[in-house]
Order: sequence, then structure tokens, then C-alpha cells
Amino acid sequence: MSISKSILYICLGTITLKETENAVHFALNLKRAGFSNHFLAFPFNARFIKQYGFSVDELKLSKEENYRIFTEVCKRVKPDWILIADGYLFDFWFGPKHIFDMRWILDNPVGAHFATFDNLCLSMENTTLPFYNNPNIEDKFKWLHTTDLTSVMPLLIPCPYAFSNAKFKNKKSSIFYYRRYKERLKWDENQKKNFRNSIGLEMREKLVLFSLLEWPLQVARVITEDLDIWLKHFSQMIEIIFQEVKEKTTLLVISPYPLFTNFSRRHLKIINWDLLSIDIYTKFLLTADLFITTSAISHSIIQAVINKVPAGCLISSGSDFRENKEIPSQLLNWFEIGQKRYPDLLKPYLIFPIGWQEILAPILEKNPYADTFKFLDLLNPGETINTINDLLFNSEKKKSLIQRQENYMEQIAFLPGPEKIMKSLMENS
Repeated sequence: MSISKSILYICLGTITLKETENAVHFALNLKRAGFSNHFLAFPFNARFIKQYGFSVDELKLSKEENYRIFTEVCKRVKPDWILIADGYLFDFWFGPKHIFDMRWILDNPVGAHFATFDNLCLSMENTTLPFYNNPNIEDKFKWLHTTDLTSVMPLLIPCPYAFSNAKFKNKKSSIFYYRRYKERLKWDENQKKNFRNSIGLEMREKLVLFSLLEWPLQVARVITEDLDIWLKHFSQMIEIIFQEVKEKTTLLVISPYPLFTNFSRRHLKIINWDLLSIDIYTKFLLTADLFITTSAISHSIIQAVINKVPAGCLISSGSDFRENKEIPSQLLNWFEIGQKRYPDLLKPYLIFPIGWQEILAPILEKNPYADTFKFLDLLNPGETINTINDLLFNSEKKKSLIQRQENYMEQIAFLPGPEKIMKSLMENS
């Protein structure tokens, strides 16, 4: 049986690249196998797609106009398959369902088969999930829910993130787990050393790359009166934590928000930068002694894991650390100010600051991926300080984490890549 060679990717993301990145990496693998890949995306994602050399038509903010564009592209490209990135967005996010319609794909004018990526395993059941961890705000998001798409189309689940254990794998035959990443990036020790020299790091100086996920902050800005001041209080705790690193360390913060004023104090230097190009950002990531982000499902964590870079995710357990009698007064002051003025900072979250515990818990439960990086609890600063120092300066602790990263990659190595997935889709269609 010959494999269908023409694919149209429908990218529904409007403020985040996460879903589109999966589709692009899938297409990059298929391109090497001779597939023709074309994209249909909103402008935010179209700019990203073009960086990889793929052809892309842009969607508009008018539903009527998008139907015309979709129909025209289908007739021009004549895809054998339409792959959605990601189908759950039709119900889960306010943009796609008001300016695009899944029925267009199901009834597409060229009779193409269709499937959806499911980056967060949200297309397996009908459920309503809290989107934001503030109940007063959550009332505005009650219409956010997920729809079981397994009876409508195949689901493509990328690993890392999900984990294909036997029980979950056999739940529904329309679920296909696949290996998103295959090869480590080519960046040897000499290249790392030269890059460190080019940015002025001393030989024994540690580099920590701290990247804030932007789209949850965009959501927070909608419902927060003064996000910059709110984030300044958050950054004060980061500064307190990193003041306790044992030896000379540079903390490079990547964020479009003015979290820190650049400073050098004792053996800590903090540099606050705006967003970087993908190429430069990747070089910093691969060179870092430790990578930290604010999302447990960050693609950058995956890059760190497969390239054996120690990684951590800054989360909140929602606990009250004032119960610890040994807590310094500056931490007590920070907590009490947060309690009065910025209570959302003190609530639990796996993605800062919106929460998402109920959304991510099913993915991370009994998933060895969750052991490939460290969870750094903002509201357990003592343990977080110790963990950061261990990963930076304790060779045995660092080696142990890297070994868990390697174990996870071995556990998903047997999964099929994109080309085999397309063959399976054809065989099951």
C-alpha cells in the first residue's frame, strides 16, 4: 500500500506556539521522507511556520472568510490527509470555535482523511476543567470544556509529555502515541565553551536560564489590574532564592516583562532580557548549567531533557511556609504582602500563574517524564534553594537527574516516528 504524500496542517492556536510546534516537527520528519506539507494558520503561528520553510496560508478573524480560505486551499493543495493542531482547541479556547468550524474538516471538499494532534491528551473524554485557579475569574470561563474526539478521528499523542503505558495505550484503538523527538541537537563541548566565552562567563561560573511562559501571562493581563507590579512581587521571591546560590552564578531571565533590574551582588548576577530568536535561545539552553521555566509542559524542558541539561519547573504547592519557625523575616514579609495584594501568587499552579493542576495531573501521574526534571516550589523556598544548589554544584545529584532523563528517552525509543504513524493511519483508515 502506498503512503499518502500530501498533508494539510490546520493550526488553530492564536496566542501560543505549543500546538503548532508539534505539527511543524511532525512535518519536518515527513519532509525528509518525501511528503508534501502545507499549513493553514493564524498570523501569530504563520510567522513561526515560515521560519522552517513551509508554505502557509493565513487565516483571518472572519468565520465566513476562513471557510472560503479553507475551501480554496483544499482544492489547490488536494491533501490526502488533514492534520489538526490541536482538535481540543475547538472547545477549549475561545478563538478557534468562533472563527473556524471542525465540520468543514469533516466534510472537506476533496475527501481527505483527517486526524488531530492531542498535545495534552484532552480529546479523550467529555469534561469541564477549570482554566484559571481563581474562582471569581473561573466563572467567566465556565464554557471551557473538552470533547471526546476518539470516535470522530484518530488522535496523535506526542512523547515526550504523554507516556504510552499498556493500560492507557489499549484504551482506544484510535489513539496513536508517537516519538516527537529522535535526535539530540549537535552542540559539542567545544561549541558550548566558545559560546560561554563569547557571553563573558568565567570558567567556573554557572549559567541558569530562566524563561517565563508568555501566553499564561497574556491571560493574566486580561484579568489583572497591573500585571507588571504583580510580577515584580513574584520576581522578589526569585531574587531571594537565587541570593542563596553557593558560588558565582549568572541568572539570565527571558521575559517580555520587566521582572528585574540588571544587577550584580556578591556572587549572583541577574540579567533581564526580552524574547530571543529561536537560534540564540537554543544556544543559551544547551549551554546552561540549569534551565528553569514556569510550565510543566514547556517544550524547552523537553529540549533540555533530550540534550541532558538539568531542568526545573517553578510551581506553587499553595502551602503556607510561615508555619516554619526558621523562615527569615524577608520571606514572611513577602508572603504577607502577597496575601493582601497578590493572592493569586500564593495559589497552587503547575503553569504560572493560571493553575492547570486538573488539566496536567492525568498526564504527569505515573509518567516517568515527570522524573526528568525537578519541581521547584515557590512556597517551599528552603527546599527549592537546596535543589538548585544540588543541580548546580553536586555532581552526583546532577548525574542522577541526567540518568533519569536518559531512562525516559529509552522508554519511548520504541515508539514509531511520524512516517510510521502516517503508514498506520493509512492502514486504519
